[in-house]
Amino acid sequence: MVAGVPAAVGQTRGPILLPTIYSAPTPAPLAPPINPGPAVVPPAGLSSLLTEPGPIYPMPERLMPVYPSPQLPGPVGQQNLQSYRNSLNSQQWQLERNSVSPDSERSREIQQQLNLPAPK
Repeated sequence: MVAGVPAAVGQTRGPILLPTIYSAPTPAPLAPPINPGPAVVPPAGLSSLLTEPGPIYPMPERLMPVYPSPQLPGPVGQQNLQSYRNSLNSQQWQLERNSVSPDSERSREIQQQLNLPAPK
């Protein structure tokens, strides 16, 4: 009985069928829309919502008070000059921290820029 099982299994196998793949049909092209012409104004006239721009309701009052803009410490040019000097000082400090000699070319350039008189 066991010897007949492989032969029976072999007989049930048929050709391998591949799955059938269906694709959706391509729709027919549509004609372009036709211009219906100018719009007809209703007898009662247009709504005020369409003719008057702006908000429908008044804007609510601000809850937070409006504060004046903060005063800057000086003119923009003066601030830029101070920022540049701070950058040079930072570079010089980094060179000293990295044990670069104060006689190095970059150290001398930074020191010369720091020693220049401030423009008025």
